Amino acid sequence: MKKYAKRFLFIFILMMLPAIQNCGSETSSNSSLMITDKLLTQGWDHIKVGNYTNARGSLKDALRENTTAAQLVEINNALGWAYAKDNKIMDSIQYFEKAYMQSAEAKVGLAGALIFRHESPADFVRAAELLASLPPEKFAPVHSGLNLTPAKVHVLTAVAFALANDMEQANHYMAKAAALDSLIVGSDIDRIDTAFCMLGWKQ
Repeated sequence: MKKYAKRFLFIFILMMLPAIQNCGSETSSNSSLMITDKLLTQGWDHIKVGNYTNARGSLKDALRENTTAAQLVEINNALGWAYAKDNKIMDSIQYFEKAYMQSAEAKVGLAGALIFRHESPADFVRAAELLASLPPEKFAPVHSGLNLTPAKVHVLTAVAFALANDMEQANHYMAKAAALDSLIVGSDIDRIDTAFCMLGWKQ
C-alpha cells in the first residue's frame, strides 16, 4: 500500500512541476515590471528637476527590464524629452518616432524636433500635420515637468503651419492660442525660436 502511495505522490509532484515553474516565472516577470515602473518614475523625476543625464540613465536601465507595450511607449517618450531638453534634439527624434502614435506628448516633441531639424520643407509640413492631428484643443498634459499647456501647443501648431507656408491655418491656431492665454498675444509665429520657447528647449 505504501508503495502505491509513494508512486501516486511522485506522479502528482511531476504533474504539478509545470504549474510551480510557471508561478515562479510569473512572479519574476511581475517583479521586473515593477522595477521598470520604478525606473520610469525616477526618469520623469529627474527630467522635472533638470537632471537629464540621470534621467537617461534610469530610462535606459528600464529598457533592459521586461516592459509592457504601454511602458515602452512611456520610456521612449521620456527619453525623447530627456534628450530634447538637454539640447540634444537630433538625438531625441528616434525616441519620439517610437512613441508618437500612442503618446500626445511624444507627438508634440517630435513636431518640435522636426521644426528644429528642417532638413527640407517636408519637415515643417509633417510637424504641422502631426500637431493638427492631436488636435491641439484636445491636448492634455500628463507630465508636469514638461510644462506644456494647450495654449503652448496651439502656438507650436501655428508656428509649424507658418513655416510650412500655410498662413491661414497659422493664424487660425494663433487666434485659438490667444483665446486660451492672453500673454501669448504678439508671439512671432514665423520664427523657429518661438517654437523652442513654447517647448522650453534651448536653441
